[in-house]
Amino acid sequence: MKENIPVKFFQFNELTLEIHPEVYDPAEDSFLLINAISIKKSDAVLEIGAGCGLIALECARIGSNVVCTDINPYSVELTKRNYMRNKNLIEGNFEVRKGDLFKPIRKNEVFDVIIFNPPYLPTNKNEMVGGLGWFDIATNGGVNGIKITSRFIKQLSKHLNKNGRAYFIFSSQSNHKTLETIIKNNNFNYKVIMKSRFEEETIFVYCLTKK
Repeated sequence: MKENIPVKFFQFNELTLEIHPEVYDPAEDSFLLINAISIKKSDAVLEIGAGCGLIALECARIGSNVVCTDINPYSVELTKRNYMRNKNLIEGNFEVRKGDLFKPIRKNEVFDVIIFNPPYLPTNKNEMVGGLGWFDIATNGGVNGIKITSRFIKQLSKHLNKNGRAYFIFSSQSNHKTLETIIKNNNFNYKVIMKSRFEEETIFVYCLTKK
């Protein structure tokens, strides 16, 4: 993907990360999530929807063994570049795969920690940005904001270790009762472990564990 786009960077802790206009930039929800997650050295970590690789690389920097995925080909290539750029800082294993949700994950592959900043905004057709469409994929949660999160929860159990933890972002603009019904119907316990107010919405970090 050779393009004549000015290269832009930002710093997070020790990491230097390139960003790209076709990839969701780290924002308030990204930083809230990264501050909320609890990981240990040598944890097996999966991040779905890696974006520029911020959270996945930070987990690997402190020693976790990370697999990260994204459906967006620009994100996959960008995360690979950011890994190479920061390779000297990375202590854990690091792998990037392209695909939708859990599709790139092998049948019997399980993780201690699974992280997802899903498209969570309720969106109708008139609110689509357009262009190449990758920004819409990163933000469009369907009419009720739960479309992608619901798919994630329904597929989560077979890839989460018995004592593992899954973290994801949810918005006050979507329906919490519907979300929590989906969580209970898929046999998970849940806690809201962090939240923050941004302009017209509150962003929540949910943590799921198996019953």
